[in-house]
Amino acid sequence: MHITSFSADGFRNLKGVRLEPDRRFNVIIGDNAQGKTNLLDAVWLMTGCKSFHGVKERHYMGFDAPFFQCDMRFFDGRREQRMTYSMERGQQKKRKITINGVDTAKTGGLFEVFHCVAFSPSDVEIVNGSPDRRRAFMDLCACQLHPRRMEYVSRASLLLAQRNAAIQNCLKGKIRRQDVTMFDSQLAKTGALISCMRAEYIRSIQPLCRELYSVMTGGSEILNVSYRSAVYGDLELPEKPTAELAALYEQKLSENLKEDLRLGYTQRGIQRDDLQLDIGGYAVSQFGSQGQRKSTALVLKLAQAHLYNAKMQRSPVVLLDDVMGELDERRQRLIYDMVADMQVFITLCHPSSLRVEQKGSVFLMREGRLRPECE
Repeated sequence: MHITSFSADGFRNLKGVRLEPDRRFNVIIGDNAQGKTNLLDAVWLMTGCKSFHGVKERHYMGFDAPFFQCDMRFFDGRREQRMTYSMERGQQKKRKITINGVDTAKTGGLFEVFHCVAFSPSDVEIVNGSPDRRRAFMDLCACQLHPRRMEYVSRASLLLAQRNAAIQNCLKGKIRRQDVTMFDSQLAKTGALISCMRAEYIRSIQPLCRELYSVMTGGSEILNVSYRSAVYGDLELPEKPTAELAALYEQKLSENLKEDLRLGYTQRGIQRDDLQLDIGGYAVSQFGSQGQRKSTALVLKLAQAHLYNAKMQRSPVVLLDDVMGELDERRQRLIYDMVADMQVFITLCHPSSLRVEQKGSVFLMREGRLRPECE
């Protein structure tokens, strides 16, 4: 998969950006606050996912822009496709998305056809941050391999919110205790599927993460990656859910209802799952050095790109936002080896940050405008 052309206007500070990238290697150079990250965020927007830098949709538009529009053509391994994403000021609820000229109301349509793997300094929060960051990472990665399953992730979130609202209504005396359980069967079936999806994905990347981390540290440390299910514990989960697993999930919900009513929310479920990251038997988030945490986050993202490439038999587009300057030559070379057959976009303040020479295109970004280095 690779982008053949991309344009953006009015997205954050971007102004009339036109880009025809190299098939493999693209470097965007510029000082801080010139728009380099905004350009990669605009590309990421075309995956249908939220900004990887946490920018809210209402802030996509530049301060003085009457609209924003992104237009992208990409080759998916079989044919070229085109996607557009636009919005007018004052009409944030009326975004317009098209795929090959056909309007689509939901961003899920984008997610099904275009995939990126994005690296940024904030990725260390996958390791340092709260469990919901790690759950979001697992779900995004797993759903890239099975795009339709993103609907189940959204459905589970909705069902959980409805059950929690029912708990609150029960506490207020508006509904009966047994009315809270009306969501349990659906929530159990969806939760069992997501549990199996997460478990299968982590099983798939576990040996790869161990190998990559060993290479990165010269074999001096071993990284263990495992899935911790709040419902199923240490039970070995199959690739696909079974009726027995759904029944067990529903049983856990039923057994915990009294405690849920005491606390005011649903305590057991996939919303309490976590991704366990250990080095030498110690949790990286608690005992790891800053270098170990950054290396762990980098390994997780490299494993994501590699597994997608292997499973889907087509490469994702790779976005490296301001990460290469912090890496030594060994780590940079490891990244290049892993993404050798993928289209890569790198943002840098200084070209000297690249310690491994690569052939490709170089662009300069200044005040939201992009131009080739040769101009």
